[in-house]
Amino acid sequence: MRFFLAIFLQIFWVAESLADTSSLTSLETLDQGRDWMAVGRLSYQNGQGFCTATLVAPDLILTASHCVYDLNTGELLDLGHLEFQAGWRNGRAEAYSAIAKSVTFPDYLVPNTPKMENVRNDVALLKLLHPIRKHSVQPFAIAALPNNQRSVAVVSYALGRVNAPSIQSSCDISDQTEDILSLNCDVDFGASGAPVFYFSEQGAIIVAIVSAVVQTAQGRVVFGPLLEPSLSRLKNALSNESALQSD
Repeated sequence: MRFFLAIFLQIFWVAESLADTSSLTSLETLDQGRDWMAVGRLSYQNGQGFCTATLVAPDLILTASHCVYDLNTGELLDLGHLEFQAGWRNGRAEAYSAIAKSVTFPDYLVPNTPKMENVRNDVALLKLLHPIRKHSVQPFAIAALPNNQRSVAVVSYALGRVNAPSIQSSCDISDQTEDILSLNCDVDFGASGAPVFYFSEQGAIIVAIVSAVVQTAQGRVVFGPLLEPSLSRLKNALSNESALQSD
């Protein structure tokens, strides 16, 4: 099975020492996963590989850019081989949709070795062929990370947990520079594109996604782009592309 998670091969300095991560909680049952149905798998070639993706509008999902490229050739994957599986657990999803189109940043590169300057552009919006309008699958909102927020949550599928998502309800923000978060979350192959949440009075809000990890002496450091600055740019690109195709 092909999993997607870009691994940094260099060691980067982290501003603070890494604290122990909280344990992962599997969301195997319907009751456990009820609030997280909008998080699903972006499945490639009938499950031969996957990333994590999240519904952010009835017809839009959010994931990492590198999830829609062949990392060996740098070419865009055939969208006909991709399927969003919302709330996937134990062999079935709460909702399914093929992918109609994808939008990534024009300056995103697909290098053989991921580089830090690419992390901030490692964001993709995918338009669903069939919008998901089920009451049980509610899109998540995206917002800026509050200045004083030092802990976040991650919901992801990954190696060893391919058939149900897991939540890490508290992992620390070890650093934040140039629109990139550094986190001590527990992720593995398949977690690329996983949503990073903070809990507001209105509920869980997405602030970033998982892009890549680096191994340090203290453990793995997760890097992810903050979303609020980039989302409007991607939505404009998607709108412009749709307008051009309709002319």
